[in-house]
Amino acid sequence: MWKHCINAICEPGSLQHDLSRAWAHERTARRRAPRRVTQLLLILFAASALLGASLSALARPTIDELKARAVLDDYEANIVFGYNIVMETSKYAGRYAGSSLSCTSCHLRGGTQPDGFPLNVAGVYPKWRAKNGVRNGIGMRIRDCFLYSLNGIMPPEESPEVLAVAAYVSYLSEGEVIGRPPKGWGVPTLPDTGADPNPPRGQAIYQRVCAVCHGAKGEGQGPVPAVWGLNSFNAGAGLNNVQKLAGFIWANMPMGNERSLTYQEALDVAAFINLQYRAFDPREGRLKKLAERIYHRLTLIFGKDNP
Repeated sequence: MWKHCINAICEPGSLQHDLSRAWAHERTARRRAPRRVTQLLLILFAASALLGASLSALARPTIDELKARAVLDDYEANIVFGYNIVMETSKYAGRYAGSSLSCTSCHLRGGTQPDGFPLNVAGVYPKWRAKNGVRNGIGMRIRDCFLYSLNGIMPPEESPEVLAVAAYVSYLSEGEVIGRPPKGWGVPTLPDTGADPNPPRGQAIYQRVCAVCHGAKGEGQGPVPAVWGLNSFNAGAGLNNVQKLAGFIWANMPMGNERSLTYQEALDVAAFINLQYRAFDPREGRLKKLAERIYHRLTLIFGKDNP
């Protein structure tokens, strides 16, 4: 009846007229539906292609790509300078460094190695630290590293070196969630082995596994850092802690054969290393540090071996 009404003249406003119009609209909509779905799919495809292109355009450039550019803006220049400081601290920030270590001696592979103190941590700062009892921004954290881990002096907050390293840390932190520690940050916490760390056993392991790179007296060789003595981190550094040093050793040493030591062996080596002589904690007094620096200079002049 309704099909007949479409071809016939129905009185406007009548029930037959309204129903016939509804049926005609429904039939038209059914014909157009596949076309609309196709159009929608084309729109979505185009949008995803444009989005993918925009994301690739915004992808973080590598350090090599930044170095190859003829012109860098201030932020990019600071990233490159910060990277250079991290990789060769004595060369690019020697006025504040007091040892032969570079930032990458602890922050492995320029701060990009998980479980090797990676530097993609800008999102977790500022945070309170028990070490100095205040809320630390990333700048303060960098300055502390110069004072303790590099056994140097604390740079001014606005020094070019601090700003550059902060820019590099921010660069590495792109894409991380603010307020959430990144995966693999810091070093692993080793489980309880049921036995105390044993320094004499650690000495034997050190001589067998570690001395070939770090030297029999812990003095380091070339780019390989010293692990004790005046050219290593001082007694106030975070690694002057058996548990933390053991986690670092287990996860990252020996290079090329990482995690080959047992938990107990890593603890034993860490205990042995931390019994050796190293520079004083600067919080113990300026006069003590001054005497130490004079002694250090004399050892460099007269070529005395690592203590």
